Amino acid sequence: MSDGRPDFSALWAAVRRMGATPVEFAITPTLPPPNVPMPELGQGKPIDDLDEVDGDNGLLSYQGVQVLLYIQDHGRSVSRALENGFEGRRFHVAECKTISEMRTKGRFERFVIAHRADGQFHISGSDERTGGPREGIARLWVCQNCLKRLNYQGARDGNRQKIAAEFDIAKFFSLYSSFFRELPTRYGGAANQEGYTDDWKAISDRLKASVGYRCQSCGVDLSRAKRLLHGHHINGVKSDNRHRNLQALCAACHREQASHGHMYVSHDDMKTINRLRREQGVLKDRPDWDDVFEQCDPALHGVLRGYRTVGSTPPEVAYPIRKRNGQIASTLEVAWPAEKRGIAIGRKDREAAIALGWNVQTMIEALFSLPISE
Repeated sequence: MSDGRPDFSALWAAVRRMGATPVEFAITPTLPPPNVPMPELGQGKPIDDLDEVDGDNGLLSYQGVQVLLYIQDHGRSVSRALENGFEGRRFHVAECKTISEMRTKGRFERFVIAHRADGQFHISGSDERTGGPREGIARLWVCQNCLKRLNYQGARDGNRQKIAAEFDIAKFFSLYSSFFRELPTRYGGAANQEGYTDDWKAISDRLKASVGYRCQSCGVDLSRAKRLLHGHHINGVKSDNRHRNLQALCAACHREQASHGHMYVSHDDMKTINRLRREQGVLKDRPDWDDVFEQCDPALHGVLRGYRTVGSTPPEVAYPIRKRNGQIASTLEVAWPAEKRGIAIGRKDREAAIALGWNVQTMIEALFSLPISE
């Protein structure tokens, strides 16, 4: 490998001894590089000022893209962090008290922003034994203050270390994808992802047509929004196209399936699915909490866990607020109509509802209004 290429001379010699003719071939990667809205975020982008990172909705974003924030310089602890990510500095996913304090103190400490879902973080520092420079890739742990801030998987109720140990970045990005305008294009049920057979698109199209473009889980009819109906392999094997292994699911139900935490669904797509669910009577007017968690945007699961914990009544999902002429002025993700109170992700929906006398909060405002100590 003097020129960086592998030496196949022994292989060719064996081929000739068998009487076969050598055939030239090339080795190319089978997996594409990480797909991120901004390529520079794949490897990490240093910042000079935390004001470059927006944390207004409680989540960290950079120019409309959801990001992670971590300190690349690990100092003399770099060797320990490379050997065991738990020994390293935590990475941040939310505007937690640690980030807020650093903003206030003006301490940036070589922060790096990244949008990677594989948990690989480039870190550097000095070897504690030799004192020389050392760098490499570490699997760092998520900040538990971030988890608590968002009540991620009920983190405010305790057991945060277990939640952190099982934290999946791809699933986290998917959960809060509704908040961001830029989403990775390889997710969301696209037919060209790795592992599918060449005829998968045709098979999927026939499957969806055979069920009348109706989700086989929640029952919503998507004949007016066919792109939001996906073909799903029940056993997870993308090449197994037997009819009994196939199911037509709306995008919202699809990403709830096992091992589908990587799937991104935009806010507009969730609104479309829930609007059609409501029009078709799929959503219940008086849901129980299980119904709410099943039907609402998963981005609100943290705050809704908090409401359930304090004994709140279950809200209605995808609630339309109408003007006097009957036109829909706003659609709230969840609402308590008797109290004219709700939560909305979209700014325009919040502003329109507030103009009509409703008390509408963002996710993070709703979390802070709960009587749960930070």
